[in-house]
Amino acid sequence: AVIGGGPSGLTCGYFLRQKGYEVTILDKQPKLGGMLRYGIPEYRLPQAVLDKEINYLVAHGITVKTGTKLGEAFTLDSLRADGFEAIYLAMGSWVAKGMGVENEKHPRILPGIVYLEGCKLDTPPRMPGTVAIVGGGNTAIDAARTALRCGASKVAILYRRTRQEMPADDIEVEDALEEGVDIQYLVAPKKAVIDNGKLLGLECYRM
Repeated sequence: AVIGGGPSGLTCGYFLRQKGYEVTILDKQPKLGGMLRYGIPEYRLPQAVLDKEINYLVAHGITVKTGTKLGEAFTLDSLRADGFEAIYLAMGSWVAKGMGVENEKHPRILPGIVYLEGCKLDTPPRMPGTVAIVGGGNTAIDAARTALRCGASKVAILYRRTRQEMPADDIEVEDALEEGVDIQYLVAPKKAVIDNGKLLGLECYRM
């Protein structure tokens, strides 16, 4: 049993099949792919390409059960009771790091991973107005460029260090700038400004 149908689970399942083992991949999402499908935007990784690669791997005789979550639809004990002799855990790391600032628990403040996943699972949300992205990695760039595609009139990335220290790939940063994303360096969030439950903005430090 392989729990998780992302890159690790798919790779494990494929090579075990090559060695002759019976393999079942169980995944909580509607489709396999993990972060490749639900964390990377369509413009970077087209779904048709991903589907083709996954279908090739699965076609070698892997059994797939989607929409089934560990701890809800099954447990490790129930898998053993069903006859599985080995279990490979490949659930990935879907917990985003928070900003650690005052008032960040608000429905209009979303972790980047949650936002990108929601765009793939549901109809991409309309995001009129100004969107601020806190962070300097590829997830921040992906979220910013996706927000533009969701109708944001302005998208600003707030990064606490300099361009040289920004961990995102250079080509991703350059593409974001060409698309109109405003990247502000040496800026860190202080607190979310909320009035009567409405998010008004983000108060920041200038480093």
